[in-house]
Amino acid sequence: MADKASDLLVDALRVYSPTAREGRLASLIKRRMEVDFGYEDIETDEAGNVIAEVGRGSRTVLLCGHMDTVPGNLPVSVKDGRVFGRGAVDAKSPLCAMVAAGSALRDTGMRVVVACVTREEGDGLGIQSLIKGGRKFDFAIFGEPGGNDRITVGYRGRLGVTLTTRTEGGHAASPWAHESAVEASLSLLERLKRYEREHMVADDHFRSLSICLTVIRGGVYHNVLPNHARLTLDVRVPVGMNCGRVESEIRSIVSRHTPKEASTKFEVEFEEGTEPYEADRTSPLVRAFRRAIILTSRQRPVMVRKTGTGDMNTLASLRGTPCVTYGPGEASLSHTRHESVELSDYLKSISVITEALRQLERLAA
Repeated sequence: MADKASDLLVDALRVYSPTAREGRLASLIKRRMEVDFGYEDIETDEAGNVIAEVGRGSRTVLLCGHMDTVPGNLPVSVKDGRVFGRGAVDAKSPLCAMVAAGSALRDTGMRVVVACVTREEGDGLGIQSLIKGGRKFDFAIFGEPGGNDRITVGYRGRLGVTLTTRTEGGHAASPWAHESAVEASLSLLERLKRYEREHMVADDHFRSLSICLTVIRGGVYHNVLPNHARLTLDVRVPVGMNCGRVESEIRSIVSRHTPKEASTKFEVEFEEGTEPYEADRTSPLVRAFRRAIILTSRQRPVMVRKTGTGDMNTLASLRGTPCVTYGPGEASLSHTRHESVELSDYLKSISVITEALRQLERLAA
C-alpha cells in the first residue's frame, strides 16, 4: 500500500492541473483507483469530478479533495524523503491520501464516497456539482494541508465585492474644481476599513471581519483626473456574522457615503457569498479524528480555525453536514514555489484518515 500510495502522489504531481485543466489528472486517478487500489464503483460527472464508493451501511461519509492547483508549474522531484512539485501541499497530497485511505475501508460498516473534485481554486464548480448531484452525506472530510496532528474545524466565509465610482473628471491642473473617481473610491474604501475595524476581535483573526483591496483600476492619462474607478474587494466573514448581514451593511455604508452632488456616483456589486463555518468540537467526527491522531501518532490533537475559505463551507452551509478538514503538509507552503511534503507525513496521514473513519463508525453507531 505504501509504495502504491507514494507512486500515486508522485505521478499526480507530474500532471500539471491548474484550475479548469484537470482532465488528464482525472484520467490518471480513475485508472489508478481501478488498477492499484481496487475500486469498482467509479464515475465521472459533468463537472469532471471523479467519484468512487466503497463499503456499505446506513451512514455515508464523504472524503473530498480537489485536483486543481493554482497556475505555475514546478519541477517534480524526490529528495531525502521529501517530494517537491506544484500541488504537493495544496492539495494533491491530501487528495491522494484520501484515495489510498478509502481503498482500505471496503469492510467498513459505512458507505464511503471518495470525491476528487475540480475547480476548488476557481469558481467551486466541482463541489457545487457534487451537491447538486443529490448525494446525501452524514459526515464530510475535506482534504487540505494542515499537518498530521491538526484538525481544521473552522473557516471564515467569503464575499466578493466590486465598487465602481463615476465622476465628471477634469484637468489635473485644477483638482479643486473636479472630483477624481480614484480619490472618491479610496475615500469610500477608508469608510469601509473603519467598518472592518469595528468588527475586529483582538488577537483573533478567525473571529474578525477583514476587507482586503485586491484590484484597483482607474485613470487613462497623466494629466487627466479619472472619471471612472473600480475596486475589487475580498471580504472574509467571521463566524457570528453572515454574508447577508455584511452585504446589507456595506450597501448602507455606500449609500450614506454617496455625496449629494449628482456628479459623483457609486455602485456596489456582490458575488454569491460563502458562509463561515465552525464544527462542533463535541461532534462524533471531531472526536473520531482526535482519537485517531492519538492512536496513530501519539501526538496531542490540535484544533485549527483558518482565516480562509474552503469547499467545507459550501457543503456545510447548503446541506448542514458536519465537516472537518484534514491533510498532510505545511499550509504556509501552499501556492509558493517551495511546495513540498515529507513522504512519511503523507503516509502517516493515510493511517490517520483510515483510523478516524473506523472510530467514527463506532461513535456514530
